[in-house]
Amino acid sequence: MARSFLVPAALLLAAGCAPAAPAQSTPDDAPAKAAATAPTEGEKNATAAQKAAPAEAPPLAFIEDDLPAAIARARAEKKALFVDAWAPWCHTCLSMKSYVLVDPSLRPLADRVVFAAIDTDRPESASFLERHKMSFWPTFFVIDPARDEVLAYWPGAASARELKSLVEDALVVMDASAPAGDPRRLLAQASAARAAGEHKRAIGLYDEILGKTDASFARRDDAIVGKLYALAGSGDAAACARFGEENVAKVRGSAAPADFAATLLSCASKLPKGAAQDSARRAAIARVEALVQKPPAESSVDDRADALAILASGLSDRGDAEGARAAHEKRLALMEKAATEAKTPEMAATYDYGRAVSYVALGRPEEAVRMLEQREKEMPKSYDPPARLAGVLFKMGRLEDALRANGRALALAYGPRKLGYLKLRADIQAKMGDRAGQIATLREEVAGYEALARGQASETALADARRRLAEAEKAPADKKR
Repeated sequence: MARSFLVPAALLLAAGCAPAAPAQSTPDDAPAKAAATAPTEGEKNATAAQKAAPAEAPPLAFIEDDLPAAIARARAEKKALFVDAWAPWCHTCLSMKSYVLVDPSLRPLADRVVFAAIDTDRPESASFLERHKMSFWPTFFVIDPARDEVLAYWPGAASARELKSLVEDALVVMDASAPAGDPRRLLAQASAARAAGEHKRAIGLYDEILGKTDASFARRDDAIVGKLYALAGSGDAAACARFGEENVAKVRGSAAPADFAATLLSCASKLPKGAAQDSARRAAIARVEALVQKPPAESSVDDRADALAILASGLSDRGDAEGARAAHEKRLALMEKAATEAKTPEMAATYDYGRAVSYVALGRPEEAVRMLEQREKEMPKSYDPPARLAGVLFKMGRLEDALRANGRALALAYGPRKLGYLKLRADIQAKMGDRAGQIATLREEVAGYEALARGQASETALADARRRLAEAEKAPADKKR
């Protein structure tokens, strides 16, 4: 879903993870993630079991950016394949890697599962992305490597307990111990359909699951959430808003409730102004307000910060500038504390995007600049700090500084993300009155999109780049924007 978080597109371009509604290969928005109502008795027991896991258990070992090796190993050992599809610019991805995937309670899964991670912007990831579509960063897949079949699919943030349950259900499906009509098998089929962009088929399967189960089915929430995302992806905003409003208060989990509310807000924004739009927005905002007031124990700092960002955006759209500001202030305090307590700069960088967004929203961009300049010194091989810095400087009107920071990011970036940074460079050059430079940059951007492999290509982004190039070429030579 597209959410402004009260900041300009230039800052979002250097920002966090992808939308709840399906999007193209270079998402610019942060994901919605947050928490639920009080956990059920089963959730309490699962959490207690996690805490009781042996402290000495090592974290999972991931095969990084080598899917052929991971697939070969999974086939040879007759194991399932777990794939963490992530990107370095995605704050949710960083949060999952630093705070969730290291949980020792997940370690026993390695007896049945091979774990792999792929940076989705790298060229070698394109073939996987062609077969398995994504609209959230990160997305977690559990795959039967013998058939390349998606057994389970989880977009966005999750707790360790939720991931463990996801994998265990996938193993039941893979072992064929679940009958054809078992909701877990149907959920796997619905997940695969949604991953492939087959929204109508996914909606039908989710309806079948919901018709067969009640609240006692542990993963019923996954079906509710999945159906909403499929409705959003299908383009039926009215149906999405109706279903979302009916179910927004029912969804549980560490991140899914706020994701759900944010998707409802996105669908509501596409409705004509009127009672239906207002009602859907009220329901979504009320749910997020409740989540902010009482986050579940399993939600991460990143989850809670995103819930506050969704609240700020919803309140801003409603015209409540004071409420939006208060949400940003609370969000910033939460993330600053977490960044201060982080053990490494890489862990602290989880919060850079969110902090920058809130600094800008609160009229304190200089603090964002200082933070990002320091992070660039700490992480000189990462494109992310200078990319974010360029967006903030552009917003401040410091064009020469923004251009230099953008150049440093471009020197390190690759894949679809690099093309987003070219877009910002062209915008900076246009503001500076450098029409020749702008056109040259836009031509490079267009050529870059044309050269992407199918799994990473975006017809929408390519069309947009071509449109902007055509407009720049037709503009009068002395015109400055």
